[in-house]
Amino acid sequence: MPGSSKPPFRLIVTDLDGTLLNSDHEVSPLTENALRKAIAQGVLFTVATGKTYPSTLGWIRRFNICIPVICGNGTIVHAPDGTILYEDPIPRELAIEAIHMAQSAGLVPIVYAGPGLLATKWDANIEVLVEHHEPHPQIVPDLAAALEADHKPHKLLFMNEHDLDAVVAFQAALNAAFTGRAQVLRSGLASVVELLPQSATKGAALAFILEYLDIPAEQTISFGDNFNDLDMIRRAGIGVAMPHAPEAVRLKADYVTRSNDDDGVGHAIHKFVLAPHAANMAQRCEPQR
Repeated sequence: MPGSSKPPFRLIVTDLDGTLLNSDHEVSPLTENALRKAIAQGVLFTVATGKTYPSTLGWIRRFNICIPVICGNGTIVHAPDGTILYEDPIPRELAIEAIHMAQSAGLVPIVYAGPGLLATKWDANIEVLVEHHEPHPQIVPDLAAALEADHKPHKLLFMNEHDLDAVVAFQAALNAAFTGRAQVLRSGLASVVELLPQSATKGAALAFILEYLDIPAEQTISFGDNFNDLDMIRRAGIGVAMPHAPEAVRLKADYVTRSNDDDGVGHAIHKFVLAPHAANMAQRCEPQR
């Protein structure tokens, strides 16, 4: 909007690990400064993560996020106070089927149920998740029984910290068993494979937020670094990929920024949101759908 003091973008949404956060799991000073300048101009900001709501609390407080956050790779959207606004849970029968498969294959199943986790024991796999800022899980004797009783599964993780080949093999088994019924995803730790509802994506969750806030998609800039971010990148007015993102993600993005260790999110915010000529640039940028 040339000649207008109103920012051309009304919403910034970004993935956390590998995108907003550098290798030390911190927001760099340049990126934090860019975000705070955009927020001061009236631009809304939120995060989109594969993790649970508790893992976002530090960022909600740090940036005073006042709009919904995307969790569980788009399976659930929380208000800043934790209220569930939107959810796309995985059917219980599929979750239970996958749990039995994992146990037979020697993988540890962890259920993402609302804002918390369910597991059958505390082990090295759980320790890795907690080190990555997930909450301590509720330990239950039988995951299937817990799901049949009163827990709603949103997504499932399957882990084996000690045998990465077993994780790769189990990914193939999941693909064979659940193609057309659920999504099989590898987007984070090498020791993890995920099972999600067929329709759940960060992009679908973003669409809910845009409708909730009455913001057009073209006034949104999104950031991501992996396949779980692709739908969100494609739906935004400008979708930004990190340089280490898979080629298929980079090709679908409107812009590839610098790395997360080189202030990539901050530089893109300066380029598209804060620069005096950002309005003209935003109008000329044609999304590569």
